[in-house]
Amino acid sequence: METIEMLINELESEILKAKRAAFSNTDVVVNKTTVLDMLSRIRASYPLALKEAAQIRKERDEIMEKAEAYANETMDKAEEQARQMISQNEIIRRAQESAQEIQNEAAGHYQKMDYDARVLAFDLLNDVEKSIRGALTQINDRKNKLIND
Repeated sequence: METIEMLINELESEILKAKRAAFSNTDVVVNKTTVLDMLSRIRASYPLALKEAAQIRKERDEIMEKAEAYANETMDKAEEQARQMISQNEIIRRAQESAQEIQNEAAGHYQKMDYDARVLAFDLLNDVEKSIRGALTQINDRKNKLIND
């Protein structure tokens, strides 16, 4: 699989090996088809990063759904246990404490999974953003170099 960096390097190589235009020290003659093909391949590489970001979001949503289902199931179990223990006051008190502990545990578990999913998604999107910015910076640097040379 071609990376944007590889394609930019290939484009740079194509420009550096190009012949100088007549009567100019800065202009070069490049193969239009080759350069346009490289630019198309660069554009085709960007959607991959976007697909990866969408996949990360989908995984985050799945984790959140599982955490919510787990929390609901746990809360339902706690409520059912509490209903079955209504016969004596002490049993009721213990059931309520247990249910609250389970609910707190489920809520904490849900919050941790939600936080972890958000951190993962943020970090991956941040990495994609840095990569794209780096590539754009490199493109601009090389364009400026071409202009200044």
